[in-house]
Amino acid sequence: MHREDIEQFAFLYLCGTRDRRLLLGREKMSFADFDRLIYITAFLGLLHYNLKMWNQYSVQFQSQLEALNFSCERITAPLDMTEYEEDIRKQEQWLTEFCSNAPNQGVQEYLRNVVNRN
Repeated sequence: MHREDIEQFAFLYLCGTRDRRLLLGREKMSFADFDRLIYITAFLGLLHYNLKMWNQYSVQFQSQLEALNFSCERITAPLDMTEYEEDIRKQEQWLTEFCSNAPNQGVQEYLRNVVNRN
């Protein structure tokens, strides 16, 4: 078994039902879902699985990724603190929801400890 497969197995164990359905292809993934799941896998240090997800979905979301890249290139001024804080709040919300959606209380508590440690 390869490292990305082990990380995928671990992530599928930790995540909630909807995320599992998205990642197993049983439900269509949106770009917002992709963005959220990429962030969470990176946060948890599952970098091999993160790369596997990029390779699997980047073609599907190519136009959104190009638009995001273009908008980032157009920005010449530093980010406004409010925009930065909004991004941080959104990412914190993603982590909170991920912990809450874990399959059982034991996993939820484990994930909360991991999130709070970082």
